[in-house]
Amino acid sequence: MEWTAQARFYVMQHQELLLTTAEVSATFAGFSGVIGVFSEHTRNLEAQLQRHRLLQMIVTSLSALTMSVSPFLIAAFRFPEPLVWRISSAIYVFPATLLTALAIYSSRPFIRAGLASDLTSHVIAVITTITVGVSILNGLGVFPSQASAIYLVTLFFTLGLSGFFFTQLVAAFQPPQD
Repeated sequence: MEWTAQARFYVMQHQELLLTTAEVSATFAGFSGVIGVFSEHTRNLEAQLQRHRLLQMIVTSLSALTMSVSPFLIAAFRFPEPLVWRISSAIYVFPATLLTALAIYSSRPFIRAGLASDLTSHVIAVITTITVGVSILNGLGVFPSQASAIYLVTLFFTLGLSGFFFTQLVAAFQPPQD
């Protein structure tokens, strides 16, 4: 089978979805930059929490952007389709695990001060752990016929997490209700 016909088929099959996700991720990252420019630069704990949320949003947006582009880069090496999704899933595991651990660890002062929810932190950790576990299984080839779908679900989780952080940032800039 000729490489170009095979690669064109499976990359084009998901191209629009991956590119749309990349655009949304880049938009979230751009909005977070705008929010960062207009935010306060004080040293109080609430301002530090906003910077923490901003950083989480930027990191998750860039992660989703990277995940959207990585199948194209891997396919350029002429790997067969199932291997492209397996490698993409394996690549996802390491940054997702590291970034989740760092985010939970850096959230601790805000949770202790009552500014952030411990429950939210736990829910994000559990969902991310499940997503990473499924990605590990996908990378090992446990789901050969659903590898692309599983990869896209992990991508959408990352994008949804970025949207959650964006919502938190926007909500923080709302005037207090009397």
